[in-house]
Amino acid sequence: MFYQKKEKLKNKNKIFKFISSHKEFNKQSITEALDFSFPTVTKFIDEFLKLGIINEIGFIEGKSGRKSLTYRFNPNNLLSVGIKVEVDRISLILINLNGQEIKKSEIYNNFFNDVNFVNFIVTELKKFLYNFSDYKKIRGIGISLPGIVNDITKQFEIGTNFQLFSKDMKFIEDEMQLPVYLINEANAGVFAEYILSNYIHDNLAYISIDTGVGAGIIINGKLYQGSHSQAGEIGHISVIPNGKKCSCGNFGCLERYCSNTSLVESFKNEFKLESLKLYEIFSLKLHETEQGKEILNTYISYLGSAIRTFQLIFDLNKIIVGGEICYFTDEFNFKERLKAEVFNNIFCKDDTILEFSRHGDLSNLFGAALLPFKEFL
Repeated sequence: MFYQKKEKLKNKNKIFKFISSHKEFNKQSITEALDFSFPTVTKFIDEFLKLGIINEIGFIEGKSGRKSLTYRFNPNNLLSVGIKVEVDRISLILINLNGQEIKKSEIYNNFFNDVNFVNFIVTELKKFLYNFSDYKKIRGIGISLPGIVNDITKQFEIGTNFQLFSKDMKFIEDEMQLPVYLINEANAGVFAEYILSNYIHDNLAYISIDTGVGAGIIINGKLYQGSHSQAGEIGHISVIPNGKKCSCGNFGCLERYCSNTSLVESFKNEFKLESLKLYEIFSLKLHETEQGKEILNTYISYLGSAIRTFQLIFDLNKIIVGGEICYFTDEFNFKERLKAEVFNNIFCKDDTILEFSRHGDLSNLFGAALLPFKEFL
């Protein structure tokens, strides 16, 4: 029974991929392209018609001269909401079945140890969808969270940077009357990269550099989360013995040196600034000073060492670095310098493995929004 369900889902995914990549199509074109039986194709076409994600456009003459009933993909009939939660803000996005953005918003709020964390998300979500006329088309809500999550119990179990533990997210599901899907932010990032970028690589990782540092991993075409959903927590690997104290309880963790928060903190301390944003490191040309260059050299050294270790363990086809730092790669020759740090031994030689996300810091948000569409993708 399980095998049959798995095969059915696989067939559904293949047909969906075909119809979403063709403007117009008929049953015969699908059977020929995918080598499926006509009854199998008909069953899924009927399901897609019922959902309204394809429309009949009439009988059109084909290459053989015979007319056949033709369909058109309609991605706007199913929508999804994605939410990305960070320590100091939440981002919301509404997308269609093609992953195209319809609406986006960002709200700043410090969630550190906030007892009203879940209520705040619900309030902002209601504002975001207020008077939205196509609410009934929304398939669900995906939420990207920086920590350990349990999608079955709808619990945000561990968020070390938030100092939040065991937050029940089912309240959101009950309030919005929509299914809610939880995912770790790095896993959301690798999911988005895999789907939206059409990667053909079965072994892929996404390094998420945000308020923390994490890795989403796909092995043999499947998301790898480990036995306790904690795989990829590379931000809590010690890079300096007895180094800076980390919120996880350890010392010298990677994210205390390579997260956005830590990088900004280093510049603030060095230049004795009360406030500073990541982009201001570059807009104010702090990175061009001798002190700035030294901070960035250390940053690249630690990050490169961690990614090299990661590659030696998993032997991946592709590693994608994502996060706000991607917007500034040209400012300090980041890509080439990081590659030189990672690929410096006989085991790590192919530097084409490493890329920077074309989505910048939005991969996690798109990944969350795609979760309610998992049955198609």
